Amino acid sequence: MIRIFVFKNRKIFKNPSQKDLQRYLKDKKAAIWVDFEKPDDKDYVFIEDNFDFHHLSIEDCKKAIELPKIDTFETYLFIVLYSVPERAEKPAFNKREIDFFLGNNFLITLHNHKSPGVEHMIEKVDAAKNGMSITADFLMYEVIDHFVDLHFPLLDEWEDHIEKLEEEIIQGKHKKDTLKQIMSIKKEVLNMRKSIAPQIDVINKFTKKDFPFIQSRTSMYFKDVYDHLMRIYSELEAQRDLLKNAFDAHTTIISKQMTETSNKMNQVMQKLTTIATIFMPLTFIAGVYGMNFWNMPELKWPFGYYLILIIMLIVGIMMYLFFKKRKWA
Repeated sequence: MIRIFVFKNRKIFKNPSQKDLQRYLKDKKAAIWVDFEKPDDKDYVFIEDNFDFHHLSIEDCKKAIELPKIDTFETYLFIVLYSVPERAEKPAFNKREIDFFLGNNFLITLHNHKSPGVEHMIEKVDAAKNGMSITADFLMYEVIDHFVDLHFPLLDEWEDHIEKLEEEIIQGKHKKDTLKQIMSIKKEVLNMRKSIAPQIDVINKFTKKDFPFIQSRTSMYFKDVYDHLMRIYSELEAQRDLLKNAFDAHTTIISKQMTETSNKMNQVMQKLTTIATIFMPLTFIAGVYGMNFWNMPELKWPFGYYLILIIMLIVGIMMYLFFKKRKWA
């Protein structure tokens, strides 16, 4: 889907013909914005017919670029940035690429998804009943500023989730999948951090004076975007530390529980060993007098049975007292 907006003398012209578009591109007082959502081969042919872009820039638009970047050419800038969806089904970082071509009086945006920043700007254009006076670089600022701010609600969700996990861990109410949740959020935090860091470098270039295709007035606004990105990066660092603390606390508690269980098992085994040791001499005595030999004088003695019982009782008591003194029983 292609949408074209031309801004001139506080008037907005939507979807002009290709001939009029060429005329506006030569008009330094006009600002042209062309948006492509899910561009196809026909759209790329349209771009090649109306704009003099390097073929490498076009190729980059057709494939996914892993990290944000900026390429400077004689007549335009080619910029790759990443946004996030306005509403996510779950608190996950689903980065979505959006490409920009910025010239002196034109801005082209390409994205394979519905971009919140683009839709926000189109709503502002549709709501401008009295027209709008805007430059191409400020159009780009408006789009970028909106989707950068969408990172904050996602960060707030992660922070609430991390705090909830910490409370569960401290209170001993953590679940079996607590560690899995910690690692899952940590992965999302690292992915966002990996995306934000190069975007900071890109936006920082727009804050410099005399940067090509960025007016000094607009560079002041990009400083605000830069500050927001730095805040996002700072919060990501803080959340990474919180996750590390939660992971360490979870590991410590699990280790403590395992140690306590092991200690209990050792105490049980110690008591069982003590009981078995006490019965060993008793079993020996019972075994000796249980042998079937005729020549055993004690068997014929009237008090032999009682004597053996008394001996076994004395031996058992003495061994128990011995183990009790050593605190083995």
